[in-house]
Amino acid sequence: MGITTPLMAKKTDRRAGVIVNASEKKVVKGVSISGEPTTVLLLRNMVGPGEVDDELEEEVGTECGKYGTVTRVLIFEITEPNFPTHEAVRIFVQFSRPEETTKALLDLDGRFFGGRTVRATFYDEVKFSKNELAPVPGEIP
Repeated sequence: MGITTPLMAKKTDRRAGVIVNASEKKVVKGVSISGEPTTVLLLRNMVGPGEVDDELEEEVGTECGKYGTVTRVLIFEITEPNFPTHEAVRIFVQFSRPEETTKALLDLDGRFFGGRTVRATFYDEVKFSKNELAPVPGEIP
């Protein structure tokens, strides 16, 4: 008789997955894309304050390289006392094309990394080029 419903791959973690019946597929997360895609991706809550090490920039660049050509990775850590820990480390990844940034955003937003839930958003290219990396008043909930 054959297969009556399609099969699909379901990711279980970064490098693994399982085959599932497509009719049993559940939506694990919804990603809301707001604003026009840019070439700059902002990753927040990937690591906390004081957790930035010498390898982080290279690790992020390598991981994001699977979405396209990474032209720059910049890590901005805010060290003010009492600053929200989930916003204290802002990791900027610049790609060569907005389509690559979009792919990365869709895959990385909501992903767990070191016990944290990563938040990914597009970032203004002009602000990035001027090194305006700190959050503006009202940006942090």
